[in-house]
Amino acid sequence: MVSAAQTTDDSVLVSNATADQVEKINELWGSDITIGEYMEQVHPEHLAGIPDDVKNEMYQRKMDWPDEESHNSISALPNQVNSILATLTVTGSSTAYSNRVEFRSSATCSQAASYIYVESFLKNAADTTVGSSSASSHDYISTISCSNMVSWPPAGYYHVHSWGYTITPSSEGSHHDNNPSYFSG
Repeated sequence: MVSAAQTTDDSVLVSNATADQVEKINELWGSDITIGEYMEQVHPEHLAGIPDDVKNEMYQRKMDWPDEESHNSISALPNQVNSILATLTVTGSSTAYSNRVEFRSSATCSQAASYIYVESFLKNAADTTVGSSSASSHDYISTISCSNMVSWPPAGYYHVHSWGYTITPSSEGSHHDNNPSYFSG
């Protein structure tokens, strides 16, 4: 399972999920797994070239699934000293057009991170993921974004769940877009 991945410049990898990856996201949603296990099963392309210490932290941290509430983390995670607390602000939105629904998410950390990741989940009214896009960088940047579109989805309301995390500093954030887009079909 390999998504349509591309490098937007020398430091950012953006990937749009395949149908198999979207199915895997729905299968795993809400399960008790680590971030590393999620990345390995859904987005292995984002693990390529990542330093071992970053991967190790991914496998130690539990996946914090985005929910109906938005969360931006400012508390220290295990092994993080208070002097390097960081805030990760995550946002997302969608727009319906005559033939598609476009969706996007971004994550901004209050300081440059050794690894930053954001994922955008386009969800239907039944809260099932119908599309996903993700971006990552391990080049000490503080802002990252991703976007994708779903062409001709069934008529109905669509909303975005956004989720992101950083490593060194360690922070997480999520966002639920409360302004769904209606696609008339």
